[in-house]
Amino acid sequence: MESTDIIIIGAGVGGLSAAAYLAQAGRKVVVLEQEHHIGGTAHVFERGGFVFPTGPKSVTMPAHILDYLCELGVEELPCFARDSFQVRRGAMDVMISAPLHEIKEQLLEFFPGEQDGILTVFNVLEEVMATLDVIKPEDLTITTESPTLAESWDAVSAEEFMDSHLHDERLKDLLGSQGTSEPEMSVALLARMWYFMSKKGIWYPGGGICKIPELLAMRVRAFGGEIRLGERVEHIMVHRGTATGVELSGGAKIKSDHVISNADYKETIFDLLPHNSITANRQEAISRMPLTSSNFTIFLGVKSERLDLSAIRGHHLIVKLMEGKPVPWELKRPRIEDFLQDEIWLSLWSKHDPGLAPPGCEALIINVTAPFEHFASLEGSGRCHEQYHSMKEKMADALVAAASRVVPGLSRAVVVREVATPLTYKDLGHRSNGSVAGWSWRFGDHSGPMAQSLAITPVRGLLMVGMQSFTSLFYGGMGTALYSGRYAAAIVLSETCVHERDKLRGE
Repeated sequence: MESTDIIIIGAGVGGLSAAAYLAQAGRKVVVLEQEHHIGGTAHVFERGGFVFPTGPKSVTMPAHILDYLCELGVEELPCFARDSFQVRRGAMDVMISAPLHEIKEQLLEFFPGEQDGILTVFNVLEEVMATLDVIKPEDLTITTESPTLAESWDAVSAEEFMDSHLHDERLKDLLGSQGTSEPEMSVALLARMWYFMSKKGIWYPGGGICKIPELLAMRVRAFGGEIRLGERVEHIMVHRGTATGVELSGGAKIKSDHVISNADYKETIFDLLPHNSITANRQEAISRMPLTSSNFTIFLGVKSERLDLSAIRGHHLIVKLMEGKPVPWELKRPRIEDFLQDEIWLSLWSKHDPGLAPPGCEALIINVTAPFEHFASLEGSGRCHEQYHSMKEKMADALVAAASRVVPGLSRAVVVREVATPLTYKDLGHRSNGSVAGWSWRFGDHSGPMAQSLAITPVRGLLMVGMQSFTSLFYGGMGTALYSGRYAAAIVLSETCVHERDKLRGE
C-alpha cells in the first residue's frame, strides 16, 4: 500500500494552500483532485472564443492573498484591478463601490427626507468597520465575556436595524443587502460587506481568476509536493476514530498520518467517511447546517455593435426592473414578467480583460438567485433530463429578454450562450445543494463566535479547508480559503512537533 505524510482531497485554493505550506515545511504531500484541472471553482471554461468563470469572478482582500503568496515564495505576484459595482432601481442609480462618504452623499440626494436615518445607519457602519481593521481571524473564532463592538452588532439583524431608522424600501434594501434584496444578515456581517465593497475593494486578478491556484500549484510542485488530477477519493479510511488514509475510485489505497479535505463539507462527512465515524447527534447537527442559496446563470458572448451597454457604468450592475416581491421559482413561468421583480446581476466580465472575448465582442454574465429544491425534482435522466433542458433554456430566454430592458439589443447580439442552474453548481461544482457562497449568511443561522472554525472535525487526523471551514468569510471566499490552508497546515505541524517531543520523552 502506498503511503505519504499528508493526503489532501481536492485541488481547490484551500487544499493547494495547505499543500504548499506543508510541502514548504518538508512534509510529503499528495493532492488528489477528481477533476482534470486545479482550482476547484476558481476556474474558467471556454466557448466559441469566449472565456467565462465557473465560480467567483473577483476576490476581496488582495493584500492578504499577496502576503500568503509571498510567504510561499511566489516571485511574480499578480496585479489586481478594482471592480466597480452599480445598483439601479427606478430613478435610483448608485455606485456602491465608491468610498462610504460618497455613497452617503448619493443617497442623501436621492432620499432627502431620510437624512436622519441615513446618517445614523452610516455612523454605525463606520464604527463597526473601524473595528474590522484591527480584528484578526483568530479574534473572531472565540466568544468573549466582554463582547467587542462588532460582536455586539452581530447579535442585531440588519433587517431590524434598517426598519428602525429608514422608511423607503429601496433604501433599506440597498444599505441592508448592497443590492435590491431584503436584508438578511447581521449588522456586523453587513458592515464587513461594506468594508469589502467601499473601503478595501473587490478586485479582478490579472491573468484571470484561475491565476491564484496556478501560482499555488507551482509552489506545491516546487517544494516537492505531488498533485494528481483525475483521482477521485471514494472513502476516507478510519481506524479507531482516526483517519488513516483514503481509498480511490479504482480501489487503490493510500495510507497517511493526516487527511485534509477541500471537498464540500457535507459530502466529506456523509459520503466520504464511514457512517459510524461520528455520532448520530453530530450528523444530525451537520445535516441541519444551512448553506447559501444557488444561482441561475447565463453566460453570454455578444457582438458589441449590436447592443447598447451604456447602462452598465462599471463592471457589475445590480438591477430591479419592477417593484414588488420576486415571483417564487415554483410559480415562475418562462416569460419576461416573471423576472422583472428579481434582483438581476449583469457582469461585464471582459471589461477588465478584453482577451476574454474575441475582437468586437464582450463576455457578459447574467444571474439571479435560485433555490436548489426547485430544480432537484428534475435531476436524473430520460424524460426528466429533457424537461430540465427545455425548462432551463426557456427560462434563460425570458431572463435575457428581461435584461434587454437595461441592455437594449441584447437578445439579437448573442453569439454564444451557456446556462447554469443549481444542478450545474451541484454536479460540476461539487457543492451541496449547489450553494455558491458557503454557509448561510442569514441572521440567526449560526450560533457562537462570529467566525466559528470547522477545520477540526470529529475524526482525529481529519481537517477541513476551503471557505466552508469557517462559518464566516472574513477575508472573502478566496482569501478565507487561502487562510484556511495556512491554518490547517499550522495544526498539522504543531501536532507533529508534539508527537516528536513525546517520542523523545518516551511518552
